[in-house]
Amino acid sequence: MSTYVTTGFVLNSKAWREGDRLYTIFTEREGKIELIAAGARKAVSKLSSHLQPFGEVELMVARGKQLDRLASANLKQLYLRPPYELNTAVLGTALLEVVDVLTRVGEPEPRLHQLLRQYLTELSSLPTSEENWRLEARWLLAKYLIEVLKLVGLSVSLTRCEHCRGELVDPVDFSWVNHSFAHHTCIFPGDKRVAIPSSALTWLQQAAGLGIAQTDALPSAVLAFLTDYVVGQAGQELYTLKVLRSIL
Repeated sequence: MSTYVTTGFVLNSKAWREGDRLYTIFTEREGKIELIAAGARKAVSKLSSHLQPFGEVELMVARGKQLDRLASANLKQLYLRPPYELNTAVLGTALLEVVDVLTRVGEPEPRLHQLLRQYLTELSSLPTSEENWRLEARWLLAKYLIEVLKLVGLSVSLTRCEHCRGELVDPVDFSWVNHSFAHHTCIFPGDKRVAIPSSALTWLQQAAGLGIAQTDALPSAVLAFLTDYVVGQAGQELYTLKVLRSIL
């Protein structure tokens, strides 16, 4: 039986048969993997203490015919430590959940692994006051979603109308049918659409291009659109993003 060593972040886990857990882990070299941790649900398990939320774990994995098995685990770094600040824990869980729903097993993406590490690192430096936390958390989530969509190939054209190919000028809608931006007059009647305010379109264009400074205002429509877009691409409700929208 062959083995390999890699590092990764635990995206989620669930009970598996008697005493075991099935972990989904986003690794640096193998991409997203699923593996069985034998006995991880038992109180005496030595593996479970290393497979904590918000931790980067070094893994030795034994390849299996159907599912790989965890041979050993070593917690390298914990980016959030208990007791967790609730809002920050929800935000961190959302970062993990977005990667989980937008990636497939067995497709390595080291840049996305680095991005996840970068943003998990930033969680610990968020302000403690609620007002300042909300402001910086909104920015962190918006920038993160933009970067993830780029890396997984789900970003859309923000410069030209999908229908007439002309330069995008107000008023602009986003078509949920074609997953594209277009002039309001170019979208067919009955198409499921959402109006994109000029301020939000400008922000998205700048963020997708040269980038945007955090000193600039973040239109509320930007975060609403980005979270809706991720949910649409995932094809399922994301509980953490739903909770975050009520917080932010």
